Amino acid sequence: MTVTFSSIFNDLILLFSFLLAGYVIRELVKPIQWLYIPASVVAGVIALILGPQVLGLVTIPETFGSMAGVMITMVLTASVIGVDFDSSKATSYLAHLCIMVSIYGMQMFVGSLLGNIMEGMWPDLPFGWGTEAVFSFWGGHGTAASAGAAWEELGIEGNTSIGMIMSTIGVMCCFIVGMVIINYGVRKGWATQASNDHEKNPNFFGGLIPVEKQKPLGMQRVPESGIDNFALQLAIVLSCMLLGNKVMGAVKAAIPALKSLPGLMNGILAGMLVWNIIKRTSLKGYVDRATINHISGLGLEITIVSAVATINLKMVSALLVPILLLSAVIIALTAVMCLVLCRSWHRSNWFEKCMGSFGASTGNVPSGLALIRCVDPSGNTDAADTLAVGNSIWSPIYGSMPGLLPMFAVSIGAHVPVALGFAFFAIPIVIGTIFFRKK
Repeated sequence: MTVTFSSIFNDLILLFSFLLAGYVIRELVKPIQWLYIPASVVAGVIALILGPQVLGLVTIPETFGSMAGVMITMVLTASVIGVDFDSSKATSYLAHLCIMVSIYGMQMFVGSLLGNIMEGMWPDLPFGWGTEAVFSFWGGHGTAASAGAAWEELGIEGNTSIGMIMSTIGVMCCFIVGMVIINYGVRKGWATQASNDHEKNPNFFGGLIPVEKQKPLGMQRVPESGIDNFALQLAIVLSCMLLGNKVMGAVKAAIPALKSLPGLMNGILAGMLVWNIIKRTSLKGYVDRATINHISGLGLEITIVSAVATINLKMVSALLVPILLLSAVIIALTAVMCLVLCRSWHRSNWFEKCMGSFGASTGNVPSGLALIRCVDPSGNTDAADTLAVGNSIWSPIYGSMPGLLPMFAVSIGAHVPVALGFAFFAIPIVIGTIFFRKK
């Protein structure tokens, strides 16, 4: 046991050394900041180049290949603990919800459909690779890694590597294309709070945040004489993972049909169950969502570095053409849908909400908030609130898709993601057109 733990700890030492090097390089090489490439991706690329696939200067531990699947389970478990979904707000934010669900459905539908077609043209493409379009562009590297881990549990290799490449394309296009749209929209007079925050704020891309703008990582909930707050929150998350593994293990033993349910769903289900129980009791005060967010962020950093470091370069280089083609189609359609639907359905601050929608559907919610900040730096509109609340209502569904969709595709057929994606795309379009279209 000691040897095994020591080995894992040494592997983490190497991984975080890469992460530190990635952050330093990102701080020094300004184009990397301008492209909004996170330090974790830079770190993974460094490891990839120094590793056996390129220079062969560093031995990449075998554990790197499985870290993403393990750590993303912690990320997903943490994502549901301490999150409240206020159903009373659903009606007021339904317009945004319809837009985001429809875009999500388009990415799943078009990605899966074109992916299936391209599999016949490029036989080396792994089964179901087209679904990585929605997972890569919607939630970024973390969600793509989640889906990749689910595919690997089902015996299909390669989708994680493709997801990492597409996620990097997505986050770059999120800001490159996003800034083009912003500059065009400002000139057209669409923005109500026009600003170039990235030019005014020297810390927008990187560097040390000014002291007056620095924020605490979390709130200390219990006396330190008893337990460290970070340790307490981590214990809550990991205990939910343990509970999920035990309960779902028993459920799968009793119901064989559920054995194909990916293991990364265990923590999510347990986290939702535990939180919905304790939030109705006095124990709710022990959960600090801010700290749990940082635990999730820590797991995400490990996930991205390890996943990028173990990308199969031979496979990706051979399949770069279909990856780029599919990415270009999805990003173009996403931009068009955001502009058309937001302008047609939102009755106020439509352009600010459009940028939030585009950012969230090509990167993640923080990316959407960053684009909103470019056009509304003072928070004078309701765009950020609309994005946060609308996505919270939808999050239980899209959060479970990386685990469920691969299972459906393998057990039922490749047509399932296509059909499900079309339903997600079409139904909100009909609802939004009936109830929210401007007269």
